[in-house]
Amino acid sequence: MNKVKKKIIGIIAIIVVLIGAGIFIVNRGKAVDVNMALVEKGNIAAYVEELGVVKTQNQASVYASTAGRVIEVLVEVGDSIEAGGILARIDDQQLTRQIRELEAQKSVITAQYNEAIKTIDQQQIDKLELQLSIQERRVQEAERRADSNKRLYEAGAISREEYESTITQLETETANLEGIKLDLEILKKPVSDNIVAGFQAQLHQVDLQIEDLNSKKKDFVVTAPIGGTVMTKMVEVGSYLQPGTPLMEIGNKGILYIESDILIGDMADIAEGAMVEISNRDLAIDGVMGTVRKIHPQAFSKISDLGIEQKRVTIEIDIKGEAAALRPGYDLDIKVIIDRREDALIIPENAVFQQDGKEFVFVEENGTAALRQIETGIESGRRVEVISGLQEGDAVVLTPDDKLEDGIGIKRQD
Repeated sequence: MNKVKKKIIGIIAIIVVLIGAGIFIVNRGKAVDVNMALVEKGNIAAYVEELGVVKTQNQASVYASTAGRVIEVLVEVGDSIEAGGILARIDDQQLTRQIRELEAQKSVITAQYNEAIKTIDQQQIDKLELQLSIQERRVQEAERRADSNKRLYEAGAISREEYESTITQLETETANLEGIKLDLEILKKPVSDNIVAGFQAQLHQVDLQIEDLNSKKKDFVVTAPIGGTVMTKMVEVGSYLQPGTPLMEIGNKGILYIESDILIGDMADIAEGAMVEISNRDLAIDGVMGTVRKIHPQAFSKISDLGIEQKRVTIEIDIKGEAAALRPGYDLDIKVIIDRREDALIIPENAVFQQDGKEFVFVEENGTAALRQIETGIESGRRVEVISGLQEGDAVVLTPDDKLEDGIGIKRQD
């Protein structure tokens, strides 16, 4: 009986082997064409990629301090200038005219003041009293004529115009009389301290206005705030400026650095001292390195090319090594390195897919696809670091589709 059982078990084992071989042969027969890549060792880094602009050290912008027409520009782009050197001149004729008008006003006030404080002139008083006597007689004559014409007008002997003319003459003579009386009163009355103080206050106010205008003369001569090279010039002779109009950029072109505005969402892992890769394909710039030297303390709003308002933070980057091809204003591609692995296992990112929140790849094993769970690390430049689940030299399937399943035959596409 034992021999029979052993024989049956042997037959079953042979059948299982044959079935397995048959399945293998069937799967091999319907092998799926796939692209594969080998698991390799190498270096990988995570980075924040952004656009940077080359700046000059100690760069300064020059703006118009006043309104006016430019009458002279003394520098061109590329010229060297010392701090305080004259860059341009603005027409100051209007300012000069205002100063002259104030000086004339001051002369008038001074004359009135001197007239007010001069001593009593008896001869002038006598003259005015004589004029007063004559004017009183003129007023009396004008009153008599007005009364007479009133009766004639009421009797219809003269026109209304003739009557009103005599009334106007009476008013004029009366006003002249009051003027002479006032002049005589002022002449006889000593000037008060209040009047003197009033004149002095007017003179002081005019002096302050003249001083203020003279201080503004410097705004019509545009000077360099720092020494360096004229990098850009946005003004020409004849241009009419408003306060705040940008005129020029001055900087030291021998010392360059890069500024870049980073999205606040990418700033968490960026620190001063972080390494930066600098490149520009059009300028054939590649392999230039730098370091983050400064992170500005405050974020600001910036409108993207798509019209979206974004919060960003400016960082400054020191350039290491040769940078002869760089010029202020150049746009550069920068990669701020936030994490790095050396001698890591690396595969293409399109080999990885997710199921139930876990990461998997298909690995080639004896001509079939074997499902393998993995743990990934840094993702960068379409490559993924593999922390566990694979070994160097393993072949992983690229871009696996729904037809691929565990155990199915696969073959590499030519």
